[in-house]
Amino acid sequence: MANINDIAKKTGFSKSTISRYLNQGSVSDSAKKKIKEAIDEIGYIPNSYARNLKSSRTNTIGVIIPNFIGYTKNTALNSINLYLKTTPYSMLIACSNDDMDEEVRIIYEMQRLNVDGIILFASDLTDKHMEAINNLSMPLVIFGQDLPSHTSIFADDYEAGLLMGSYIKNLNHEEISYFDVGSYDHAVGKRFEGFFDALRGTSIKLNHHRFDFTKKTAYEKAKDILDRENSTLYLGATDNIAFGIIEALREKNIRIPEDISVAGFGNYEISSLINPALTTVDFPYEKLGEYAIQSLIRKIDGGNEKKIQKTKPKLILRDSLR
Repeated sequence: MANINDIAKKTGFSKSTISRYLNQGSVSDSAKKKIKEAIDEIGYIPNSYARNLKSSRTNTIGVIIPNFIGYTKNTALNSINLYLKTTPYSMLIACSNDDMDEEVRIIYEMQRLNVDGIILFASDLTDKHMEAINNLSMPLVIFGQDLPSHTSIFADDYEAGLLMGSYIKNLNHEEISYFDVGSYDHAVGKRFEGFFDALRGTSIKLNHHRFDFTKKTAYEKAKDILDRENSTLYLGATDNIAFGIIEALREKNIRIPEDISVAGFGNYEISSLINPALTTVDFPYEKLGEYAIQSLIRKIDGGNEKKIQKTKPKLILRDSLR
């Protein structure tokens, strides 16, 4: 664990200067900035904070998310917020904007803010993440990833891909385009793994494309790929991606599903309302959000928690797939 000597070495200031900063004494603005940057970089936690973590509560839950994109994440957050209304706790949300180093910094910052526990919506878990997590002196719940050493709450994304693939492989499509998210999101990436495994042994040609979650990007990529590939089915790793694909198909006057079928994952509220209604996979994210906050509060209260809680997905067949 980092200490004052490490900060002194990093900044070139004396230990007395750093001590004054930590105790809110007189320090120049330039020195404050440099010391703060060093503290963030090395993950120093003042002893006073560590003592407070063991002796007092702030009734604050820290929630760290990678981005604000996505119906499913917001559904889980809403479920957490609704549950907290029945407790003395409030929620402090911080977003890393998919910057993994920033996410690690936020973990240390949450500890310095003396929150009672943390829910980490994890798209990736790097070595720096693991170092920060293992140094935490407060309860932590991982949401969206399977981390056997810690309480993990997640949907079975691999099973979701397997469900979709097992159904699609019998629909006589000879070429399929799969629009995946970037490699930074391992949980969503497991959907493709399940889908790919379901298609093993078939003669189906599978085109695999990676980019971000946004509908706009999916729309732009689909317009380009439609002119280069002969797929009769487009599958988005999220419903949001599928919506972008549908917009591109409509712009080119391609009929869905008569000419090209489309499906996604997530079962957003709007997925059943668009025309044609979207075939998708449903994940019970409301229940997962509730599991996460209940598990964290029990850990704060000293209870023993199951290491892993996962929920099974459900295939929702609608009109966009044939």
